[in-house]
Amino acid sequence: MEKEEILQELKKAEEKAKKIINDAEDNYKKKLGELEIEMEKLLEKKKQELDLQIETELRTETDRITMEKQRAISEGTREIEKFREEAIDNKNRAIEFVIDKFMRYVDALERKND
Repeated sequence: MEKEEILQELKKAEEKAKKIINDAEDNYKKKLGELEIEMEKLLEKKKQELDLQIETELRTETDRITMEKQRAISEGTREIEKFREEAIDNKNRAIEFVIDKFMRYVDALERKND
């Protein structure tokens, strides 16, 4: 092989190597771009899943709080009704006590006047 043939072969090999390197770099950039798109899709999917999970948990907790509030209101209403009934009962006994004292006083006055 002559020197010129060797140089031609080296030049061809160099061009082939450059093409392989350029193709590899292009492929790398393409794959990197695809990977970025796939990551964005995955991140968006996970974000939607988290949003749904948060919304579900929030709804569940809100419902639980509402039920607890209703239970507290019902319990408070029962307690108020119980106190009201006791107050009415105490009022009636107080009225009976006052009337009884008054009647004894009147009886005592009548006996005194007899």
